[in-house]
Amino acid sequence: MTQPAIRDVPKLTVSARLREPPPKHEPHKEYEFRYRSKKHRSLPHVVKFSGGRSSGMLLFALLENCLLDPDRGDVIVFNNTSAEHPDTYRYVRDCMRTARQYGVPFFQVEFQTYEDARKGEWTRLPTYRLVNEEPISPTNPDGFHWQGETYEELLSWSGYVPNQFNRICTRHLKLEVTRNFLKDWLASRPTIPRLGHYGNGSRIDPEVTYRRHKNNQGGVPEDIFLRKRSYVWQRPHFRPEQRYDTFFPEWKPFQNPALKGKTFGDKAWFGKGGVEYVAFIGLRGDEPQRVQRVEDRNEGKSGYEGEHVYMPLNDMAVTRDDVNAFWDRQEWDLTLPNNAGLSNCVFCFLKGYANLQGIRGRMELARETEVPGFGPLADTPCDLAWWDRIECEYGRDLHGEGRKVRGNATRIGFFGTDVFSYQDLGTGVDLGKLSETMLPCDCTE
Repeated sequence: MTQPAIRDVPKLTVSARLREPPPKHEPHKEYEFRYRSKKHRSLPHVVKFSGGRSSGMLLFALLENCLLDPDRGDVIVFNNTSAEHPDTYRYVRDCMRTARQYGVPFFQVEFQTYEDARKGEWTRLPTYRLVNEEPISPTNPDGFHWQGETYEELLSWSGYVPNQFNRICTRHLKLEVTRNFLKDWLASRPTIPRLGHYGNGSRIDPEVTYRRHKNNQGGVPEDIFLRKRSYVWQRPHFRPEQRYDTFFPEWKPFQNPALKGKTFGDKAWFGKGGVEYVAFIGLRGDEPQRVQRVEDRNEGKSGYEGEHVYMPLNDMAVTRDDVNAFWDRQEWDLTLPNNAGLSNCVFCFLKGYANLQGIRGRMELARETEVPGFGPLADTPCDLAWWDRIECEYGRDLHGEGRKVRGNATRIGFFGTDVFSYQDLGTGVDLGKLSETMLPCDCTE
């Protein structure tokens, strides 16, 4: 099937000159992109694709202006949390198929755990797997998860839910997954290795695992500890060896001189003297606080573990309205409403009061919907009941754990200690007084 062409992409050329950002974005103007260091031009380029309209506009601006080169080791990567809206997955699929004509590898990856022995005991360790552009099914075992399985596997493995002060979802489902993927990718090998033992099932001994928890000064009662871990112990206990050309048939080997001698075993290594690479993210000119945080990370000469981040949309003064106008001119688009807050994890606790209230109203109507190619949305991350169940299952019950508490605190959930819960959101409790305590989602940085 022939993919539609991308139209009216901003002209972006590499220049040695440093210019002030324009006061306003003009779609048909020619813009200049400047590397902060000459060596950055030769480093592998990594596009961190979030699955939203802004990162989509950035992606095709880079591809159309020939700023990505597969021979350099450039790659595009999307991290699947398994908690996105089906329309986001369809958009990612369309972007992957359209981008394929440019010849730059585009991979979708997701978190998973596997079993291995450490200090003579079997345990679960985090890794990732490559997935294709269609939902997982009995006939498509390499497909992506979309019913919250990956998200729940993380919470079962960790034993608690994230909150705004401890965003384990961002850390493990996005940052660490990308980091581990790049360790394999930048080692310039055709496959990622098999991980896990060769047994027919789990070798975890619950009693041994709980004893290790107690020896590490853990204080969770055994029944609560084992109940929370039961889900992850039922997940696949190994990751098979996977070939890049299975997921991107046009894949071909690359040998970038900048990577020579920077592998340890079969993996590239980061840090002092290790691999460096250029990363592109789709932060816009109307997101100054997020842009500043990334720029602060960039101040070091070697970047964060060798990562040098660039934000061309910010340099071009692109705003949300400019992004929406760009997609209005295309033959296809992300079909989610522009201002409905449905991008990224559907009911993410960081989306803010107004967004969560609006999402609740929209998704209540869609709860019993069966989406073609996916299935019913009930009891998936598109359903508030799923988030309520997850919070009840993996949130911390302070009285049940026998903790000493201050005041009337009873639980720690996604929103903190007894602030409110997804159950409150579902029953229509007035959250107006709490609206300022909820931060905007910024996990795509």
